Amino acid sequence: MKKIFLISIILFLNGCGYTPLYSSKDSNYKVIGLKKNVNNNLTNYVQNSIEVISNENAEKSFNINFEYNENISVILKNSKGDPTKNRLNVVIDLYLLDSNDNLITSRQFSESFEYNIDDNKFNLKQYEKNIKFNLIEDITQQILVFLASV
Repeated sequence: MKKIFLISIILFLNGCGYTPLYSSKDSNYKVIGLKKNVNNNLTNYVQNSIEVISNENAEKSFNINFEYNENISVILKNSKGDPTKNRLNVVIDLYLLDSNDNLITSRQFSESFEYNIDDNKFNLKQYEKNIKFNLIEDITQQILVFLASV
C-alpha cells in the first residue's frame, strides 16, 4: 500500500509540471564577484545561496558586496538587574555594483527576534545560534527575491 501511494505521488508531481521555485535557468542575473565583510557559516550560507541561483548566460551581470552585522540587546531585566529577555537583530547591507564597480543599487535587509534568557549558558548559545540561522534564512530569501526583481 505504501509503495502504491509513493508511486502515485511521484507520478502526480511529475505530471503536474512541478519546477523548483529558485532555479539558475530562470534567473536573470550573473554574479561576477561577491565580497563580504565577515567570513563565517552564516555569510557563507548567503553567498552560496546567491551563487547557486546565478545564471552564467544572463544578460545582467554585477558584483555583489554585503556587510553582515548582528546585535544582541537586553530589553527586559528582573528586579535584581539581571537580564531576562534579549533581542537579536541581524542586518545585511547589500550593494549591487556593475563591472566597473559603480553602484547600481543598495538595500538593507533586517530581521529581529526576541527571546527569554536561559540560565544554562550552553543552551542559550545553541538557541542563539539557531535563531541566527533562521533569521539568515529569512534574509536570504528576501535577497533572492530582490535580485530577481532587479
